[in-house]
Amino acid sequence: MHWPASRPAFKERHVVRNPLESSGLWRASLRTADGWRTVREPRGPYATASMLEWGSITKGLVGTTAWLTLEVERPVVHYLPGVPDADMTVADLVHHTSGLPRLPATMRDRLFGDPYRGAVGVPLGHAVAVPVAPRGQFVYSNLGYALLGAVLDGVHGDWFAAVRQHVLEPAGISSATLVPAPADRVVPKLFGRAIKPWALGESSFAAAGGVWSTFDDLCRYADWALEPGAGHSRTVSWQREGASTWINGEVRAAGAVIANAAGITAVVHTLAKAPRAADTIATALIEREVRETCNG
Repeated sequence: MHWPASRPAFKERHVVRNPLESSGLWRASLRTADGWRTVREPRGPYATASMLEWGSITKGLVGTTAWLTLEVERPVVHYLPGVPDADMTVADLVHHTSGLPRLPATMRDRLFGDPYRGAVGVPLGHAVAVPVAPRGQFVYSNLGYALLGAVLDGVHGDWFAAVRQHVLEPAGISSATLVPAPADRVVPKLFGRAIKPWALGESSFAAAGGVWSTFDDLCRYADWALEPGAGHSRTVSWQREGASTWINGEVRAAGAVIANAAGITAVVHTLAKAPRAADTIATALIEREVRETCNG
């Protein structure tokens, strides 16, 4: 569900040279100085349903809400007294510098299983928030964002309602949800049967990656987050390297990315493709656009 910090931003050469020739299920749009244009039309599941898994792009919504509504330099224990580490701050959770692991030791990733199924209907136990690395060191953590969701629950009553108020509504997004109707979900099939998504949105880890919404809403979020002069808070959970800015997410059978470089924004969503396929396609699209612009 993440792009490692060591991964170079939109600079390195990739295998996919012409993204329009990439096989499989994906759709994409680009925004240039002339506005948005569709690069890959919806087809397959994208043409018959509308709700996409955003995965860890959810963290962008949650991080901004935390930054706008909480005292981010306060220790998390101020909001959640049961947290073992008295020093980690809200800002540490936002930036993945709390030292918390990706998931608690009691959970594990499985190729065909659902690591979040056991967290459905089970409140997050604050005692599991035990760091495995020194504070200040980058360790990508879904647990950290689940904890951040719990902080927002405590302050606002419901973290997703707070996200709706402070991010989704200002961005013009009305269809976002955590548990869409099965018929509305864009999911791939394996041997003719739909691949069942992880139960992220129903679990206590929903704030780490549980949002579903439309592709057009993904583009609306990109517009809002990257609006010139909007300030750092709108992209506080995004990653940066040089002049490149991006946020991405990967779940069981889907991936998504919003990437901005060289004045171009790419939004890509993929189904049942290799890890980070959305990132690779977005990189290739931006590189191609830059080449075509330079060639006039």
